[in-house]
Amino acid sequence: MMLRLGSHTACSAAAVREVRRAQRADGPASVLGIGTANPPNCVLQDDYPDYYFRVTKSDHLVRLKAKLKRICPPG
Repeated sequence: MMLRLGSHTACSAAAVREVRRAQRADGPASVLGIGTANPPNCVLQDDYPDYYFRVTKSDHLVRLKAKLKRICPPG
């Protein structure tokens, strides 16, 4: 059953259920993951501010680097 509401069309609950049913898969879902659990480079939290500012070529932002070290204290 379709109801006309101004310029919008409202579908019945049965029509909505039919659309959702049609969008579902018929069977078990599978996920294939290929990769490694360990990244090739690992940066310790203590060294992260120095690493980040070196990699982004932002070593000249001394005050910001000090602020990041304050926000992320060594663990």
